[in-house]
Amino acid sequence: MTTGSFPSNPGKRKAILVLREHDIERCAYEPGAAQSLFDDEAYVLQFPLCPQGEIQAALQNVMDAGLASPGNMLVQSPYDLDTYEEATVAPQRFALAKHMYFSTLCMHLGAKEVVVDQVDLRTLSGKSTLDVKGERLGATAQVKVETEELEKFRAQMNLRDEFEGGPADVGAAERLLRRTGLLADPNMRTLIEMRRDGGNQLKARTLVLNLSSEAKSSLNVVGRIKVPAFVKLSAEYERVVKEQHDYTLTVTVRF
Repeated sequence: MTTGSFPSNPGKRKAILVLREHDIERCAYEPGAAQSLFDDEAYVLQFPLCPQGEIQAALQNVMDAGLASPGNMLVQSPYDLDTYEEATVAPQRFALAKHMYFSTLCMHLGAKEVVVDQVDLRTLSGKSTLDVKGERLGATAQVKVETEELEKFRAQMNLRDEFEGGPADVGAAERLLRRTGLLADPNMRTLIEMRRDGGNQLKARTLVLNLSSEAKSSLNVVGRIKVPAFVKLSAEYERVVKEQHDYTLTVTVRF
């Protein structure tokens, strides 16, 4: 984890820890504190901020979102490398973002309807499932916290999107995936290929979409950092980082 000038290289700031100046100074003389924070993909942002000259877009986004508060651990979005979320909400926020991008992809490909059939949340403690049609929650482990998180996730989602429908704009769909780094998702690539010009185009598909795979790289950086005990983070921080939230959707798309 580096300090000094804000990194222009996004790979050097997958995680950002906001620390007060005196905490940074304390890391320098507390035994092992500086070493525990060191990571090539993380950055320490000093509070209060004293930006000089032109402010980079990523730092401006952090400031505008009110995230530059002491003790915040920020996680880089896998879909926009200049956007960050606080670590305790990052798994859910990034999952919601991917769901939005998937629905947008379907819109570009001429879909008439995108319907969420089932939502799953898997952590190290177990798996919780929401059957959207029946609005039933089930769990492979009696984990109240995970069930509550799945309900919160469900409350923020659009479970059904309707469009006019029409010809596929493959170019717009491909640009979306390149811009968001989602070209590696096999479900999204396959939808594009099956909606290209042809005599027997896809009319409907039900698929399982992993909403968490892209975010794991940045979240793993956070998990590697051993924050000194004198740095006060959110009470939820350690639990969320260790639980490794994995959201999946069962979705039906009709063209």
